[in-house]
Amino acid sequence: MKERYEQEIEQLLSELESERPESAGEPAPVDSPPPLDDQPSPFAPKPKFNVRMISPGKLALIGLAVAVIGLLLPVLKWISFAGIAIMVVAIVWMVLERMGSRPPSYWRGRPIDEAPQGTWQRFRRWLTR
Repeated sequence: MKERYEQEIEQLLSELESERPESAGEPAPVDSPPPLDDQPSPFAPKPKFNVRMISPGKLALIGLAVAVIGLLLPVLKWISFAGIAIMVVAIVWMVLERMGSRPPSYWRGRPIDEAPQGTWQRFRRWLTR
């Protein structure tokens, strides 16, 4: 039985080698369109580019820090109101973001979006979380 499978495999391989076109080794011209199998579907969702530098949670922390600084320095009482206003804006931003967000996409237990590799990209990603 094992010999039969080996013979069939060898036969298939020899047929593939004999049917190989001569131009298979030549690369396609650069300006030629990609094959139909490689073209993205027109109905596929477009990826979103996240250019946000700061997340609402970190904005709330900044507002809290500004409010505390304003309370500790009696000369700058108005800064505490600005910090509270920043916190309110951050909380509203959080609520709006949660209302419109969808769960992350996973494939085979891994997130589809890859994490950035460089230090600057990791820092920017940390800011937006």
